[in-house]
Amino acid sequence: MRTIRILGLGVLAFFALQACEKEEELTNEPVSIAELTCPGAVFTGSATAGTTYNGVFTVPYNGGDGSTYGSNNGVSSTGVMGLSAILVPGTLAQGSGMLTYSVAGTPNTGGIASFVINFGGQTCTVSMAVGGSPVEPQPLGQ
Repeated sequence: MRTIRILGLGVLAFFALQACEKEEELTNEPVSIAELTCPGAVFTGSATAGTTYNGVFTVPYNGGDGSTYGSNNGVSSTGVMGLSAILVPGTLAQGSGMLTYSVAGTPNTGGIASFVINFGGQTCTVSMAVGGSPVEPQPLGQ
């Protein structure tokens, strides 16, 4: 019985070592792009002050290197406050493509919400128009 236990432990140790040897080391290789074109950003839907917004915007880029990238910690809006944008994970195209950001929150006022985007060694600002306060229903007869 003791021989079987020792043999069993040896087999488990062998498989554990094999699993460790085959485990791929994860690295956070930096991605590289030549240019972000923030003025070409496109938003889904429209945002209105005081109303919850959930949408996305895409930002064109040039000089993609084909790298895979993950999400980021996000960026809060400036100007009009209350919105946050988070990079959606993906893979860069070789050459030109689009980055996608998920945007959520409730803008506090109407105006311009700006997001400073840092990606692949490039930085630019994406601007989003936010409409004024939603129209309050008026009582009948006024």
